[in-house]
Amino acid sequence: MTRSRFLPLITGLTLLACTGGAFAGSVADQFRGGAFGLSWSADRSAIQAKYPGGKWDKDELVGTDRYCAPSRQLLLKLPAQHQTKELCFLMGADKTMGAATARLEPSLPSLLAVVNRSRTMFGDFDAVKRDEGAIQSRYTFMLWLKDAPIIAVVSSANGDDGAPNLVAFSVADEASLFAKDADKVSNKPAGK
Repeated sequence: MTRSRFLPLITGLTLLACTGGAFAGSVADQFRGGAFGLSWSADRSAIQAKYPGGKWDKDELVGTDRYCAPSRQLLLKLPAQHQTKELCFLMGADKTMGAATARLEPSLPSLLAVVNRSRTMFGDFDAVKRDEGAIQSRYTFMLWLKDAPIIAVVSSANGDDGAPNLVAFSVADEASLFAKDADKVSNKPAGK
């Protein structure tokens, strides 16, 4: 009889200990020092030296200098089929790296993999940007803003046929590069 009183307690403590690793961590904890082997203080020459063979242009969304270079590497501990194909770096207001973006193969499996892994690592996203006027959304940005100014973004865009033509994971130490006009969302049930 004595054992039966302690069995539920032991079972509960064991379950709690086993599920402790499943709780999401912080975007800031993961990326406080920088991203993709570069610190947030990296300037143009440091970025280009780390990832040679790319090109500089202006980012069409935020209008800042952007450097993109081919790079195949693992992202967020995803399986090898979801490796990056290109890395892009946006320069911030202080002329150092303000954001880093990993572009993946534009496919639904890649999008689902990066969204699900981001939600597992960082919890639910807390803001979203999308083209509200379209019948079928042409782009969506899911943003993790709770650790601002360091934020994470999963972005996707669709072609006219509805298939993804962009799947990307970004991290920034300047939230304003992505968060302007983002709508806050809640993943809590209504009334909670």
